[in-house]
Amino acid sequence: MLRFVTAVGVAGILLGCVGCGIDTDPAVFVDPSITGPKATVVEGALGTSIQDGAFTLALHLGPRASGASSVGLGAFSIQGSDQKTTIVSPLDVASKQVFPVTVDVDSDVDVPFTFGTGTAPLDKGKLGELCASAGIVVSGVIQDSLQNGATPVFSPVFHASGCP
Repeated sequence: MLRFVTAVGVAGILLGCVGCGIDTDPAVFVDPSITGPKATVVEGALGTSIQDGAFTLALHLGPRASGASSVGLGAFSIQGSDQKTTIVSPLDVASKQVFPVTVDVDSDVDVPFTFGTGTAPLDKGKLGELCASAGIVVSGVIQDSLQNGATPVFSPVFHASGCP
């Protein structure tokens, strides 16, 4: 009888604690995401250009992390929606934020980026890949000081404007 009462008592305590502030955020390493991707494709006499490209790199670190993280950047690219076909690599990205950036425990850091091909247009054949009906993604890599190795990050699938 004592075992039953103890089991019921423990279950009651656990059920009574639902919603009492236990944090279940699993991000003990930086959890990156790319949001708001956009780009304009322009077909020209010398090739295909990307203009007005932009996205935000969102970096999240949960409350159970062992400490703050210093985040560095690896290479970025544009890939097909399958995340296997590379269309533009490396992608020349720019940000006003100086890297590495510190992400404190239980915090978020959002870093806006811009990109484009500038004065060096891509091969004309890239137009079809950039304008594929399945869409494209921006992919990148971050280096998290709390973790050995690189962490890949992908945007949601999007469609470039300016496509024929």
